[in-house]
Amino acid sequence: MPKLHTLDKVDRKLLNMLQKDNQTPTRTLADAVHISQPTCLRRIRDMREAGIIGADVAMIDPFALGYGMLAFLEVSLENQADERMQEFEKRMNKESEVMQCYFVSGDYDYFLVVHVVDMDAYYQFVRRAISGSGNVRHFQSRFPMKRAKFDTRIAFDEKAAAVQVRIGK
Repeated sequence: MPKLHTLDKVDRKLLNMLQKDNQTPTRTLADAVHISQPTCLRRIRDMREAGIIGADVAMIDPFALGYGMLAFLEVSLENQADERMQEFEKRMNKESEVMQCYFVSGDYDYFLVVHVVDMDAYYQFVRRAISGSGNVRHFQSRFPMKRAKFDTRIAFDEKAAAVQVRIGK
């Protein structure tokens, strides 16, 4: 059962700062939120342990590495039995081209975000992972022509006194 965790103004400001640059020195973070460095470290550790901070990663630009094609796939499965859906999800988790996979409501069962080098790589991916999977009834591809916005941050309101967030599963 999910538990509640209270994020005060200091926690939310720390989270906003860490989402912009998680390499910011603790001293700088502590000074910015007017707390001691040990208190800052404890708060960050507590948010990691609670699962509020899920990972510390480097954001790599796939376009800079030559992965110049992004595709959005809407996928309908032939059989939506739970075990067949879990099989599909497991398979998508193993596919390096699949950046994100969502079980969705509506006309399709899954929405995928796929990043590949070019159309040939996309074709190979579709043949191997989608068409060749044995349980895909239908899929539709969409190719973005321009990225108007991309962000991974959650904007936390730093003015509210406290915000309750759910932690755990």
